[in-house]
Amino acid sequence: METEIVSVRENPLLERRKVKLKVSHDGEPTPSEEDIVDRLAAEQDLGADEIEVLSIYTGYGSNTSEATLNVYEEFEYDEEVEKDPAEEQGEEVEVTAEYEEIVSGTITEAKEALGEMESPDYKAAIEAEKANKNRTTLIDWLESQ
Repeated sequence: METEIVSVRENPLLERRKVKLKVSHDGEPTPSEEDIVDRLAAEQDLGADEIEVLSIYTGYGSNTSEATLNVYEEFEYDEEVEKDPAEEQGEEVEVTAEYEEIVSGTITEAKEALGEMESPDYKAAIEAEKANKNRTTLIDWLESQ
């Protein structure tokens, strides 16, 4: 089993890092939470009790999984994996009143409203949400779109 850190999102308020890992496990079943925690702890010299597995996803028939973890201990990682794609592009995103209104309701309402749009601007929705309620659940969903 091999792991690669794909992204790290710092959350200083909660003193944790949200880490996304790519886990290659050729010829083996999807690794358990314990296997992933032990591997990351060994590779990054972390305490296993400082790592919380949020999810492990393996596509059907795939030998690669994506794991999402919370790490409650500081560690060294390649700074390139931390950057948000919107920050890398250096684009200014204009947040309109329409997107501010969309994210002002519930998460379900926001998803429905964006789904009804012909070509939604997810970056504008992310910025509107960050300025409004800053709900990580909605922001994560918007980023995945």
